[in-house]
This record gives sequence, structure tokens and C-alpha cells, in this order.
Amino acid sequence: MGRQPFITADLRPDMTVESDPGQASPAGNATTAQLAEAARAVLSEGEQQQVERGRQDTRQDLMSAVPRPNPDVQGTTLDGETVLLHLGTGRYYTLNRVGTAIWETCTGSQSIQAIHIALCGRFDAPPERIADDLFALVTHLSHEGLLTIERG
Repeated sequence: MGRQPFITADLRPDMTVESDPGQASPAGNATTAQLAEAARAVLSEGEQQQVERGRQDTRQDLMSAVPRPNPDVQGTTLDGETVLLHLGTGRYYTLNRVGTAIWETCTGSQSIQAIHIALCGRFDAPPERIADDLFALVTHLSHEGLLTIERG
């Protein structure tokens, strides 16, 4: 099986960034680099350094963490896309093919680092971009109560 393109835009929720009227705002499908550039425009140098230190610490902590699905979440996959239902809240979530590939590896038996390695072998994208989107999706699923993150 050949490597598939890594579709990161589908993993990111739509977002808008409010800024000064004279300053351009990134669109909802902005890349990580575009969002970082917009953030740099409004943060002081000291704030930027603090964010970067926190980002690196968080990444190191997350690499050894093991994501596990919440037992109150039921899911079904059809044509590579997954629909998740949180039984406790009644909320539905949909994952595209890339999100499904990530969800299917979050079984509680692999660290995020192992999941990252597997995704790098499956998708044709720079490892940093895959890591960014993996962290973003796992964090989002955790905040929504769909995954629990066990620190390694």
C-alpha cells in the first residue's frame, strides 16, 4: 500500500482570530506556520519565548503519554470516516480519514511517540506537521472527553 497524503486542514476546527482592523487575520484553514506568524505579530519577544518553552515541555510530556478511548464513547467507521458518540453527553463527532487513522491507534496500548512513528510511515507529510496535527487532535479529543491521556 502506498503512502497517502496527510490532509491536515480537515483535522483542524474552523477558527478565526480577531485582531486589529489594520492587521490581517488568518483564515479558518490557516496552516500551523500562518497561525504561528499571526501569534508572533501580537506577542512580545518574552511572551514568544515563554510559549516556545511551554510548547517543547508539553511535547516531551505528551510523547510518552498513552491515549485511551473513554468507555462512554461508541464509534463506527464507514468508508474510512468515523462517527463518535459520547454516551454521557449525547454529542456526535466526525473524523475524516486522517482523524480515523489516529483514533484507531489510540487504544491504550501505544504511546503518542509510537503513534507518530506509525503515522509517518503511513502518510506523506513532514514529521513535524504530522506531530502538530497528532497533538492537536489528541488534545482536542481529550478536552471533549473522548480520550483519556495516561502520562507515561
